[in-house]
Amino acid sequence: MKGIFRFLNQISALYTMNKLSALLLPCIASIASAQTPITSIPFEQYGDHMIIKVSVDDSEPLNFIFDTGSGLTVIDKDVAESLGLSGKKKNMGTSMEQIKHNKLAINGFVMEQNINIYAADLNHLEISLGRDIDGILGYDLMVHHTLHIDNVDSELDIYDHGTGPVTGDAIPFYMNISIPTITASVVLNNGEPLEGTFFVMTGAATTLDFNTPFANKNGIINKTGKHFSYLVKDISENETIHYEGHVQSFKFGNETIENLPIGISQANTGIQANADVSGIIGNELLHQFNITIDVPNKLLYFEPNHNYGGPFLINSAGIDIQLSKDKKSVLIHKVYEDSPASEVGVQINDELLAVNGKSVDELGFPAIKYLLSQKGESIVVKYSRGGDENEVTLQLRSLID
Repeated sequence: MKGIFRFLNQISALYTMNKLSALLLPCIASIASAQTPITSIPFEQYGDHMIIKVSVDDSEPLNFIFDTGSGLTVIDKDVAESLGLSGKKKNMGTSMEQIKHNKLAINGFVMEQNINIYAADLNHLEISLGRDIDGILGYDLMVHHTLHIDNVDSELDIYDHGTGPVTGDAIPFYMNISIPTITASVVLNNGEPLEGTFFVMTGAATTLDFNTPFANKNGIINKTGKHFSYLVKDISENETIHYEGHVQSFKFGNETIENLPIGISQANTGIQANADVSGIIGNELLHQFNITIDVPNKLLYFEPNHNYGGPFLINSAGIDIQLSKDKKSVLIHKVYEDSPASEVGVQINDELLAVNGKSVDELGFPAIKYLLSQKGESIVVKYSRGGDENEVTLQLRSLID
């Protein structure tokens, strides 16, 4: 879940927001007939990530994450090199390079000419997500077009500004380091109500995460009921503790989500250390809505879809997985204390081979994580340690209930 956070921690400090001049429209949603979109782009729902096809200078389609939390358009440096795209290192305090290009297209739709593309190493993100990722795109699409995300049909509709659908609950937002940010309220597990502001990030594989300053100021760690913790690394390989728990409710606009599993950051750098914003709303929650993003009018429209009210995935096995450094195997990356996995002797760096008789290659990361979250079920896990294969049965239970 935290892979893309680590990357965004790197780029969030690099982006200086363009000043957008627009009048804030009344915040009452109306049902209107939108004009026909300029184009409709299918996307792959890979776990909690939206994958769209992007071409750079007429390249073969590349796999980009669409993330409303990304202020820069980024391409993996190895992909850029393979395409013969030259770069110019920017004075950003990072290894990112601005590359020269002539055309950027999404599923054949040619974007504006003035978009900068930066090359960066996305290897850590690929290891975390369990697949190749060629780039990330967000703000540069939102600022030029009104977007409608259909999370039922997995389609991203692109409109000229002022012509997109305006169905659902209209929620005003402002841009903070290029990320849409809304006001919301939460009731903690002890009944304490809090108000705050939250980034809206389609690239964040979480429901709701509290940023470190907000969490510490309000003592949230001890007010979220039963929880567990683990270490996470930032882009510089520094480790901090991350907590998982739940809150009684979370409300934004007219929408109230009850008994929501949440995360609590203790990062001291990057986007989750931002003291101006309380936290992050991620795509595990956002995918329960079809969403229109209207940047000039600073409005987000949230329309509940058939995912609305469905269960959220809660770690019920006590393990986290990632690819090995050579990306040839799936490793047990974390084993949580007092969990089903720890009780049967699963260890960090065991190689995961199969779940319920299906190989990890056959399943893929999203399906594996789904199986590991089915509380009340029993699953059979096959793994290898030092060349010896083992098979154990896990009696799954939620780690936060």
